[in-house]
Amino acid sequence: MALSTHDTNLLREYFAGKPVKRAYLFGSYARDTAVKGASDIDILLELDYSKPIGMKFFSFQRELEDLLHNKVDVVTSDGISQYVLPYIERDKILIYEATA
Repeated sequence: MALSTHDTNLLREYFAGKPVKRAYLFGSYARDTAVKGASDIDILLELDYSKPIGMKFFSFQRELEDLLHNKVDVVTSDGISQYVLPYIERDKILIYEATA
């Protein structure tokens, strides 16, 4: 199962107001192998450090779970292990990019 167009649009609207340069979907939803109700939504963020972030990042996961009515895992490009990153890079799909 892929992420619906509706949910993708919700994510774009959500990230538009956040200190995020890019957001990527990865994992089972990116590979179209997700099982509704059993798979979480994995999101990789490239944060925009030129904007204040503070504690905002810590609320992203809860807010996204409320928005999508699904478990969400949020990771940052800075916080990913070099051993895991190649697997994410293989799957990732750009779902949001900030405009300049």
